[in-house]
Amino acid sequence: MEFIDSHIHLQDYKTKDINNVIKNAILNGVTKFINVSAHPSDWNTIDIIASEHSPIIPAYGIHPWYINDAPANWLTELEHRLQRNPQAFVGECGIDRIKNTDTDAQIKILIPQIELAQKYHRPLIIHSVKADSVMQKLFSLLPQKTIFHSFTGSAEWGKNIQKHGFYLGLNFSVLRKKNRVEILQNTDINQILLETDGPYQNIDNSETLPENLPLLAAQIAPIFNLSTETFILKIMQNWANFIGE
Repeated sequence: MEFIDSHIHLQDYKTKDINNVIKNAILNGVTKFINVSAHPSDWNTIDIIASEHSPIIPAYGIHPWYINDAPANWLTELEHRLQRNPQAFVGECGIDRIKNTDTDAQIKILIPQIELAQKYHRPLIIHSVKADSVMQKLFSLLPQKTIFHSFTGSAEWGKNIQKHGFYLGLNFSVLRKKNRVEILQNTDINQILLETDGPYQNIDNSETLPENLPLLAAQIAPIFNLSTETFILKIMQNWANFIGE
């Protein structure tokens, strides 16, 4: 079976050699990785990784945790990288009201990233934590190809996101929710994607690996009353629809 890891941070692995991480994932059916940045200091590294591994697509963005460290020229540099790489996504960016209560400052950094995604017709990866009402007000600005990454929100919030045409990125974190069945059964299966968020969202005490995507699929499929194979095929069709293939 074939898998897409729609959100991974390959540059952040500490205990694993990323060449082996990628190799083992490919052996387990992963055919594409969206390698996501959190800070401009990541951007050169993810370019190098993408140049060395053809299945990797970079995503350039500023995570809301790091907005105070952004260099003065970050927006110009982000646009230049999008111009140079027609495949690149924008992200990870968004609003996190647990780590930073200064919502206005986060919006000030988020909006230009959204505008570049719109300008260059690129998919956008959103990080949204305890920020439902804030993100709701920004829905009209988001490109249709938007992923709300690492979704663990309420069933109502998931429905609201999908109602506007956006996709939910699911990883192992949703399986740790006590109400995971309610959350997932109330989502539109046609608008979900799988991700690891590796090396984060670990399923044990080790770094999460993209080779574990088959395990993630096998654990989510029964919640939708589907066989693992049928569920995986549906997710791959979702990816094709999302990316426009």
